[in-house]
Amino acid sequence: MIRASLLTLFLAAAPALADGPATADFARERLAMPQVTLIDQYAREQAFHGPLTDGQMLVINFNYTTCESICPIGNDVMAELDDMLPTDAPVRLLSITIDPGRDTPAHMRKAADTFGASDRWSWLTGTPGEVSRLLAAFDADFANIVLHDPVFIVGDLQSERFYRSQSIPEAQELADLVASLIR
Repeated sequence: MIRASLLTLFLAAAPALADGPATADFARERLAMPQVTLIDQYAREQAFHGPLTDGQMLVINFNYTTCESICPIGNDVMAELDDMLPTDAPVRLLSITIDPGRDTPAHMRKAADTFGASDRWSWLTGTPGEVSRLLAAFDADFANIVLHDPVFIVGDLQSERFYRSQSIPEAQELADLVASLIR
């Protein structure tokens, strides 16, 4: 009962966004996701189409654990969003590496612990081929990982409707967008 009330309050507090977010930082896209298998921070295989994502609104960012530029900033935004979402919100946070050759599950676990990831926030790596297929589906070009753009994706696999930000949004902007899409 309390959880349902929290979700109701969360959704009511978010601005109504009938056709998308109020900010120009997000662009609406339709994206078809491939069937890929990734590995989470606990070294468990996770099918991208499966329990990891089914019935969930997704907030995805891309990073790598040895990044010393924008990745920690993006991860701080995800941590703030993780803290502000109600615990029962049907939302999954996914941080997907762009450096699967180096980012082992142990590295991902250490990063997840550093940023205080809750159970809803998965840090994902995988084989270079699987990660590359997923990045290509998201049209995320990380040819030069050191100089990569910050990319945040919000949406769900069922509708294949996603919103992309190629800047670092505020956590509240992400929360507002998520709330508008859950309705």
